Amino acid sequence: MIAINEIRQIARRMQASGLGDIEISGKDFSLRMRCDAHNAQRTAQQQAPAKPVVIKAAGNGVFLASHPMQSKVLAAAGEHVQGGDCLGFLQQGDLLLPVRSPGAGEIARCLVNPGDEVGGSKVLFWLTPAVADKASGGVL
Repeated sequence: MIAINEIRQIARRMQASGLGDIEISGKDFSLRMRCDAHNAQRTAQQQAPAKPVVIKAAGNGVFLASHPMQSKVLAAAGEHVQGGDCLGFLQQGDLLLPVRSPGAGEIARCLVNPGDEVGGSKVLFWLTPAVADKASGGVL
């Protein structure tokens, strides 16, 4: 048997992802659900925009937007990133610590400039989470 709370959760995930039909069968049950894709997309668009996730420095150091051996800036405002992507480096003496994205989304704002000295917990980036992450927790 499938609990009503599980059915509600499946319905929310269907609506958030735009999935139109699903059929789930078990030993003692069969469940078929249909969701109007047009209404699902409209509902997803009507959701409030996600609050930006702050990405902070892990300690004291100098912020580097690119690796010292390369000139390409790793992340700038408006760029889409995935979880684990390197957004820059925190230089502590000869040590380079990568600053990584905690999840998928778009860099809303970079709050430091290359070469800025930052203290621990200094906010470096604002990340707007991807729609799929907001709606379904990243898992469908």
